[in-house]
Amino acid sequence: MANNLGLNIKNFRKNKGFTQEELAGMLGVTPQAVSRWESEAGLPDVSMIVPIAQALNITTDMLLGNNALNQDGYTVKAIQEKLDTMYDISDPRGSALKRVLFLADESNKNPMNFEIGIMYVQEVAGLSYYIDMEGLLSDDPARAESILEEGIKKGVTIIRYSNNQKIIEKTHYALAWIYIHKKDFENAREHINVLPSLENRRIKELITSELAFFEHGFEEMKDSFVATNRMFYSVIAAWFHCIVENYAYWGEKEEAIKNLEWCENIVKAFEEIPEYIGVEDKGFWKKFNHNKMMVYARAGEQEKANEICENYLDMIKEKKLYSEEEYQSIEKEFKDRIYQL
Repeated sequence: MANNLGLNIKNFRKNKGFTQEELAGMLGVTPQAVSRWESEAGLPDVSMIVPIAQALNITTDMLLGNNALNQDGYTVKAIQEKLDTMYDISDPRGSALKRVLFLADESNKNPMNFEIGIMYVQEVAGLSYYIDMEGLLSDDPARAESILEEGIKKGVTIIRYSNNQKIIEKTHYALAWIYIHKKDFENAREHINVLPSLENRRIKELITSELAFFEHGFEEMKDSFVATNRMFYSVIAAWFHCIVENYAYWGEKEEAIKNLEWCENIVKAFEEIPEYIGVEDKGFWKKFNHNKMMVYARAGEQEKANEICENYLDMIKEKKLYSEEEYQSIEKEFKDRIYQL
């Protein structure tokens, strides 16, 4: 057994953000045992090597010092690339289920890799919408419930053991959505209440911009404006999606159009300085036009709905925002939706 086993356990444990007590709890040993291993006052039994490696989400070779490179980053990148290929724009429900099943398997292979874990929980949250709102797996409710419960179980593990605040917040957010679609509003509210709120205006980005000015001057402050405005836009786009979608479904025509046009004007104002958005947000405009079309279709103004549909399709075709296959799927989605309303 390698002489640096104790040091490897210590380094990988710290890299994962675990305390000795937390690692001991995962392995069913005492914190004193972990302390002895790391100080090399005593080494773990051979039978513990595989469990230790699994808890630390590394290979036994890495634990023993035969391959000291941390493979987590490569694993996450490969999984994300695979996940990106699994989205089928023509079958969002089916592809959502495929992604959940794929990530369930990857998460089980890498039980303490919280980046993979949160990807899984987020996908389960997305799937919960289709289960609740569109009747996915309605023929097998036990399976649907099992998937949601597994997502919750993984989320609780992440919140308990991760020391990465961003991942923890993403987990609370995803779990809130799962509970909302399970109609368990009390548990949803518990996860929502621990999330950051706009009520707190003393945000890190604001004081960071001022720090940049006083430390390095206005030019560096401008860089912080760009970075912060990109984050700000990301929040606004998500919030506007909520406004647009719900007014399109539930609002009266006049109030819906008023709110949709308000959102539209603000997003266009952001687009006047492209670096404040970064990559063109084609996803927002797809959702926006889809919902605006629905407002008029629900109001019985089919001609206006058709006009919005055709103008949007012409725009994305002219700009070549999507591949030909994706364009055909969007065209079918939009036109099928018009005829259903």
